[in-house]
Amino acid sequence: MSNIDLIKYKIKNSKLTSSKLEKLSLCFTQDLTASQTAKKLDISRQTVNSYYKKIRFHLISNEKKIDCKNSCLLKYINFNNEIMFFLEDEEKIVSVEENCTKIDKQIKEQLLKHKKANSAKLLYNKREERFIVIGFLKTQNCFEDFINTRLKKFRGINKNNFKLHIKESIIRYNEDKNSLFKHLITLFN
Repeated sequence: MSNIDLIKYKIKNSKLTSSKLEKLSLCFTQDLTASQTAKKLDISRQTVNSYYKKIRFHLISNEKKIDCKNSCLLKYINFNNEIMFFLEDEEKIVSVEENCTKIDKQIKEQLLKHKKANSAKLLYNKREERFIVIGFLKTQNCFEDFINTRLKKFRGINKNNFKLHIKESIIRYNEDKNSLFKHLITLFN
């Protein structure tokens, strides 16, 4: 049984009613904290956190991978000395996995060492199936602002869950609330 099937199995066989699961999905879509959701639905915060974690794993397992056909920007977030890279292409954000072979480690290191630039303009070389650097530049980072605003409402994030929250933020940045809710409802059917 795959991880996705296991998550679906656990959620379908849950002790919460389908209407509570739907309300929980709506709260997740509205980006309510576990405490707010627990109070609203009259269930324990631990139960909410458990379901939120399952939902996050499900969303991340279905996240789109790198699919830049032309040029895009490589940017990074430094949060509590944890660095996470992402690609921005026409207002879409995609996380870059640490083992991604399409982006050389050297490009990431150059970007981190650059004193004035916060992003690297990349061009995808189809023949070599990897990205090459066109140049380094300073750009506005709307996504970082989005993450900082979003994560401030949590009273602290466990280091083990940091990347999970960032990847969830990428999904929230790319998706509107209605499509996210529709996707979550299919998880419970």
